Amino acid sequence: MADAEITVPTRTPPRWMNSVVATMLRTPGLQRWLGGRTALITFTGAKSGNRYTTPVTYYRRGDRVTVVTKRFRSWWRNFAAHPDVELRLAGTVVSGRAVATVGDVGTEPLLIEFLENRPRDARAYGVTIGDDGALDEGAARSLLSEVVLVTVTLDAD
Repeated sequence: MADAEITVPTRTPPRWMNSVVATMLRTPGLQRWLGGRTALITFTGAKSGNRYTTPVTYYRRGDRVTVVTKRFRSWWRNFAAHPDVELRLAGTVVSGRAVATVGDVGTEPLLIEFLENRPRDARAYGVTIGDDGALDEGAARSLLSEVVLVTVTLDAD
């Protein structure tokens, strides 16, 4: 299949919506509803030194958690200076080290794995999934320069 041209949507949720989702993820009864696909990532601001928390969709395989975000957002830039993060995954807080990559062809398999396991995110990024469940890998490939892959390696317990 030829590489498709993808344009990443530039709309973002309002701040109040992130606050509502964060509250839901911290509430035991409600977090089960979102916790399998949405996490809270907490990190330290590179310039301010303040702690920030934002909801993200994720895919976990073993001790690796993959998050995809739009490149124009800025929160992921903090990982160059402060890679230590906390994730609230399905009601459990875990720690790890985050690495953010943009446009690295070597991360294409991770992006494809994320999109295959998060079809709602694939559709949100304009990547189609066929009736047979196959992902349009050309479309996914064209996303590499438009999105950031954040890979968090969880600390051993």
